[in-house]
Amino acid sequence: MQILARRRLLAAGSLVAALVPAAPATADVYTQTNSPSGNAVQVLDRAADGTLTPAGTAPTGGAGTGAGLGSQGAVTLDASGRLLYAVNAGSNSVTVFSVRPDGALRKLDTFGSRGTTPVSVAVRGNRVAVLNAGGTPSVATFLQTPVGVVSLPGSTRSLPAGAGGPAQVSFTPDGRRLVVTERTANRLDTFRLDGLGRPAAGVSTASSGSVPFGFDITRDGFVVVSEAAASTASSYTVAGDGTLSLISASVPTLQGAACWVVATEDGRFAYTANAATGSITAFGVNTAGELTRLAADGRSASSPRPTDVALSDGDGFLYALNSTTGEITAYARTADGGLAQIAGAAGLPAGQVGIAAR
Repeated sequence: MQILARRRLLAAGSLVAALVPAAPATADVYTQTNSPSGNAVQVLDRAADGTLTPAGTAPTGGAGTGAGLGSQGAVTLDASGRLLYAVNAGSNSVTVFSVRPDGALRKLDTFGSRGTTPVSVAVRGNRVAVLNAGGTPSVATFLQTPVGVVSLPGSTRSLPAGAGGPAQVSFTPDGRRLVVTERTANRLDTFRLDGLGRPAAGVSTASSGSVPFGFDITRDGFVVVSEAAASTASSYTVAGDGTLSLISASVPTLQGAACWVVATEDGRFAYTANAATGSITAFGVNTAGELTRLAADGRSASSPRPTDVALSDGDGFLYALNSTTGEITAYARTADGGLAQIAGAAGLPAGQVGIAAR
């Protein structure tokens, strides 16, 4: 019976593409207002040269908190760029949109996060993971199907005892585990997933540096983590037992409050957004997963007060959200990992959280 149910679920998942548009025709950037009176996703059109133009908002049907979420991944695109997910931290739900060829959004579903205060969402294939930071912190997994998002029995798992400050959730490249950062507990958790995507008990690893915040996982499986306390970055591999093995230990950005990080698709570079010093730091990532700061002083680019960061498809452009100033700064990437500032977008409502690009 379980095998039959699994086959039906997998078959349903394979039909998701029928519900959403063909491959993206234009490129876009997305963030969210996090408004307690009605959350909405802000859409920005991206021109061929990487510059941005605000193009309206799409209500999620949920509520935000009106305050920073202390997280990365509040807005997430799937790998195809055809589905977008946004957390509603004030109403304990997540909204999924289909992305039209012109970048506009059509709401498909809003589903309960199976916890309190969802702050981060990740997607791989037809599987979705949500990190709940409030109450008893937890991770919950779901299946995206043509009839909506389905939660399976046993698909919610509390973080290990002593959890504090959950900041981000993401799938490993093979889809077999989830990784979670905990800012105040100063640790990283991994959760093995069964054949239906349900998480087992978490395994914790002490963070190399204090306040592990955002992270990204390269295609080779290296976990690159930003550490806000001393503004450093560390890299790890995931061992067979779920623990994380340290590669580069707390490499200084020489800037302040490295809280968010994104890696290129080829895994050769990673970028931290440093809120305290208004800067972006670029790192090279070698084939062993070792980190090397590219700029001598760590300031690869300036940004007023970056509070999240995203790369476009193909890694041609990097975008930094500055929620306190209501703007997104934009940069064209050079072949050696450098950043050249281009026109971004200003005049957005202050307090936006999360950023995703395609």
